Amino acid sequence: MPLVSPHPFLSPAWIEAVTEIRDEYRDRIPSSDFPIKANVTVTDAPFDESTIVGHVDTSGGAITLELGHLDDSDFALETTYEVAHQIFVDRDPQQLMTILVGGQVKLTGDSSKILGLAGMAAPPDPESASTSLAREVVRRIDDITAKPDA
Repeated sequence: MPLVSPHPFLSPAWIEAVTEIRDEYRDRIPSSDFPIKANVTVTDAPFDESTIVGHVDTSGGAITLELGHLDDSDFALETTYEVAHQIFVDRDPQQLMTILVGGQVKLTGDSSKILGLAGMAAPPDPESASTSLAREVVRRIDDITAKPDA
């Protein structure tokens, strides 16, 4: 497994690295118990393109993070880069629920599917047979994600 330098969250290099990790594990990741298709718009990103338009899709098994919106999404989420970092990098389920109900994101669509996002953010279930694999994928993504300057 090659060493990869950390990249800023959602930068083009980060998205490419996450895609490579996903592709490496694609055939070993079990299907999601709660498939979702979510369009995500992130504003105020610290890149040349300050608005990032993408989607999260778990309907095909592995979590897919790709650029561009889906035509058949279950819901849409729009938020700032800072809040997106809290949701997808910090992954604190209690913080996520505060964010979702506190008006820090604009949500449209199927509310039952929106709650599935909180489940995705939770740490892997220690009783699950796929826990070690899930932890490995999360660790690899964490390893390629640059930490904010302290």
